[in-house]
Amino acid sequence: MTVTSSSDSRLAVISAMTAYMFWGMFGLYFKALDVVSPIEILAHRIVWSFLLLAVLITYSGNWVAVLQIVRSPRKLIIFALSASLIALNWGFYIYAVVSGQALEGSMGYFIMPLVAVMLGAVFFAERFSRTQAFAIALALCGVVYQLWFVGQLPWIALILACSFGTYGMLRKKAPAESTVGLFLETALITPFALAYMGYLSQQDALYFITGSWDMSLLLMLAGPITAIPLILFGFGARKLRYSTVGLLQYVNPTCQFLLAVFIFQEPFSLHNLITFALIWCGLALYSVNTLHQRRQIKSSQT
Repeated sequence: MTVTSSSDSRLAVISAMTAYMFWGMFGLYFKALDVVSPIEILAHRIVWSFLLLAVLITYSGNWVAVLQIVRSPRKLIIFALSASLIALNWGFYIYAVVSGQALEGSMGYFIMPLVAVMLGAVFFAERFSRTQAFAIALALCGVVYQLWFVGQLPWIALILACSFGTYGMLRKKAPAESTVGLFLETALITPFALAYMGYLSQQDALYFITGSWDMSLLLMLAGPITAIPLILFGFGARKLRYSTVGLLQYVNPTCQFLLAVFIFQEPFSLHNLITFALIWCGLALYSVNTLHQRRQIKSSQT
């Protein structure tokens, strides 16, 4: 659906842009929690997100949509798989920031759109053009360069890209409104998060209890920081062209990249520059080619 007025269009762009910037700035939040173990941070994000999303589902009257999915074993299995992938993605990004590897984390989200193209070709028989194939090859060259000249596979970036790319593929198999989908996913993994927090509590190692009150409050904010950009994105995505949303998605890893280099001051060598340059060139080619294809489709329909 596209917007019909310029004021609505501006508001939709601002909402989507704010959501992507919010996600891009998550690093600041997780860096502030670097005294807490990444797994405990992940557990808190799951639990507090689940509680807040339950309130939002009740407020919006979406329990019928939730129950429809729960009554479908096939969809429930898909959501269980997507829940595992989003937990993996969240966990590794938290680890990347806390361990001083936010730069590699941003690389993962730059690569992710190209991973999604490859997954579409494998699982949905979607064809991509020669230009898009060359774009994917450039990104792969960046990964190979990192392995060959730096001697280290960017495994955090690859896990983030593949987990989120596969997550998107699964959600395509079982579509749901964003708040409903994330609520189901957090509901499915909340028992595991609570069990882990219970284990830490028995060992007197749960930072939420043993740490300072301000850090405990910061951990509770994991719910709002997850839900707020989701709501903003949902509003913007419904009113904007898909191509516009696709281009705006690069705001997220760009913010992550700038945070890592200029705020966290992580090392950025010539080898890093070459790796990112290859990935950025691939993304630029892919984006331009995708926009060109959509314009051709639109013109043929008029």
